[in-house]
Amino acid sequence: MVNLCLFEDPAVATFGPHTLLRPAFALRCGAFSLIDKLVRAFPECPLVLHVRPDLEEVTRLLYPTAHVGAPPAEETLFVNARLCMTDDEILHFLAASPSEASYMAEGTLFAAKVRGDRVAHAARYLREGNPERAFEDLRYPAEVNAFLARSAADLIRWSPRQIVQDFRHAFQAGTVRGTIEPGVHVTQPEAVHVARGARVQAGAVLNAEGGPILIQENAKVEPLAYIEGPAVVGEGSLIRSGAKIRGGTSIGPVCKVGGEVEASVFQGYSNKQHDGFLGHSFVGEWVNLGANTNNSDLKNNYGEVRFYRSARAYADGSGEGSGQMLLGAVIGDFTKTGISTSLPTGCVLGVGCNLYGTELWPAYVPAFVWGSPSSLTEHRIDAMLDTAARAMERRKVELRVELDSRIRQAFDDTAEERRLYLGPKVGAAPGKRA
Repeated sequence: MVNLCLFEDPAVATFGPHTLLRPAFALRCGAFSLIDKLVRAFPECPLVLHVRPDLEEVTRLLYPTAHVGAPPAEETLFVNARLCMTDDEILHFLAASPSEASYMAEGTLFAAKVRGDRVAHAARYLREGNPERAFEDLRYPAEVNAFLARSAADLIRWSPRQIVQDFRHAFQAGTVRGTIEPGVHVTQPEAVHVARGARVQAGAVLNAEGGPILIQENAKVEPLAYIEGPAVVGEGSLIRSGAKIRGGTSIGPVCKVGGEVEASVFQGYSNKQHDGFLGHSFVGEWVNLGANTNNSDLKNNYGEVRFYRSARAYADGSGEGSGQMLLGAVIGDFTKTGISTSLPTGCVLGVGCNLYGTELWPAYVPAFVWGSPSSLTEHRIDAMLDTAARAMERRKVELRVELDSRIRQAFDDTAEERRLYLGPKVGAAPGKRA
């Protein structure tokens, strides 16, 4: 039996707030997370997760049946945590690989199979963040057309295609195991799947002309909601009356979504219940977007959207090109916005923020910041965690000690970011950038 080992490389840092509290393979793209795609592709392989040391306890909490840490000395297929399964070619190469081989995508190693006696060597260098050295003696003569995500922007861009791929591989089209009430209008019902316990109420519209629509277990779509494929409504999620869910949207489990949403990804357990536009965005877990929160996902000059990875980059104006014309907001876990919050094109909001005020927000806000654009300060960690625990309790989820500890460590790890951003005087607001 070959072990399946997912490993993180140093590039996971480019995902910003979304890999602060979780491994990169836990991120969502399409109908599933990256790890779910691989587990479905290799269901018989024992699962090993090789992550950053400070994420090991949280990873054990997320994946209790997996082995977390260095893999045992057995034949192992190592796969980069950033791999986004897009077609059967990748699966073919990995499944048919010889006992020792490595695979490259655009010059980056994304997978390798090694004998048991080489596993310890590979694990050592992976722990040091050096995957090239881990598999330096292994090479495959041809590159594979694989997609290694580099940021949340890639997951947003690829998600529509991933919904189509996931639907084709994992779901039976045209199947209704839940309830579609009389009075629901369905276009191309052969591209719709409604799972057990899900309910689509009278007056809703499911338009699958542009791609499949997946309504997962125990989800609910209220009257007069409009869903356009490709789209996913996750397990236990609620689509509010009058919502407009545009194509390319993937909503994870236990979310409440209203207003207008286009081509966006909700990791799970987040709320955007009210009117307001969210487009080409990636929303973490336990996020709450207040009524009439809006974002821009297109510049007025139709140019490439640039974004910031750090407070220093924001202060210097050294944004990075996304390669995309459409890019909205990247919102970290446990962040909340007040009513009528306005978010600029390509903005990045860190973990654990509480943001309000009707002014246009800056394009970058580090983790654990509180206030309005003209008056910012550090969000006290104990208060933030108290709020998080109450929000999670409402969904019957406990804030476990492992996650509490990781959030506190993240608070300490991002202290320098806040100092650079807020200035030496707590509460000093950063300068705005166009």
